[in-house]
Amino acid sequence: MNRNHFTKYLQNTTLLNHDSLEQLRILTTESPWFQAGWILYLKNLKAVDSPQFEEVLKKVAVMVPDRKQLYKFLNDEIQFSVETTENEQMSGYSLDNNSSEGHQGNALIDRFLNSGAGNSIRANQRTQLTESAVNKDILEKSVIENDELVTETLANIYFHQKNYEKAIKAFKKLSLKYPEKNIYFASRIKEIEVIKNNT
Repeated sequence: MNRNHFTKYLQNTTLLNHDSLEQLRILTTESPWFQAGWILYLKNLKAVDSPQFEEVLKKVAVMVPDRKQLYKFLNDEIQFSVETTENEQMSGYSLDNNSSEGHQGNALIDRFLNSGAGNSIRANQRTQLTESAVNKDILEKSVIENDELVTETLANIYFHQKNYEKAIKAFKKLSLKYPEKNIYFASRIKEIEVIKNNT
């Protein structure tokens, strides 16, 4: 397919038929990167009601940057335009849309920026900072030992871990908590202090 035929089909998609379908199939095979060729080939498949349309549509939908524009082109809502330079060489293809979606998109962005939505983001960051402070406080409280949780087993674990200071403190707390075992805990404290001083 030469450039003139391709341009003619782009400008008037009602000319697409079974003959043009074969020409466009060859074009897409020879130039698989040519998006405009694929789009026109897809349009031709739809025009002749080909069973391959769905399969090619999946392939082309991935290639095009704007699927809404592809949908509109396939449903005759917009037309392809051919941009030419002074010496009539094709410089590019674009899907012309008569609606003002681009302007609406910019207006939406402008409205968002002017609405002060950035303030809500900053408030969200403050909330996160407050949450991190609360989490830090909870973490610090979880490290603090509770006198009620001190047991002889915990004191022995401290001793076996060679954390003699904590073991001594634990046994002292236990001696206050269980005065009936005061003599046993006092002997354990002396034993740990001797080992601590020798190491």
